[in-house]
Amino acid sequence: MTGGDSTVALPSDFLELRDIYVEATPRITVTYMSPSAFSRDARVTDSGRPVFYTVLGQEFQFAPIPDTNYTLELLYYFKPTPMSVSVASNEFMANYPDALLYATLGEAEPYLMNDARIQTWAAMYDRALNRINTSDENSEYAGVPISMSVTTR
Repeated sequence: MTGGDSTVALPSDFLELRDIYVEATPRITVTYMSPSAFSRDARVTDSGRPVFYTVLGQEFQFAPIPDTNYTLELLYYFKPTPMSVSVASNEFMANYPDALLYATLGEAEPYLMNDARIQTWAAMYDRALNRINTSDENSEYAGVPISMSVTTR
């Protein structure tokens, strides 16, 4: 972040934010506000260390306006690079080739006039997709027991 500029462009591969911090000791979480609440309540004209953010168009907007340069750390979901003639592989091909194969076979069967196989490929695709979803859910809190903490003001 640049001092005096309350906006930062979203990463080009941005899908959804999971968490955002201002690098400091200790790390400082920046709190999300909806665009309407942000413009109404976030001290958008004040200057200081940013404590609130919203997303407007293709930018993060922070408040208060940064009083100096800050480094942000983002944890976000990203759009994988689409496969093409010049891009032979991506995260899906590297990690889930079976899901791509079954989806492709299922889509091809009507054109091959082999409707009997559609259910087979659909079942195998569903199984692969369930494994992906289970893996994603398990990695959310990988190996760490969930605990509750109470903060006071």
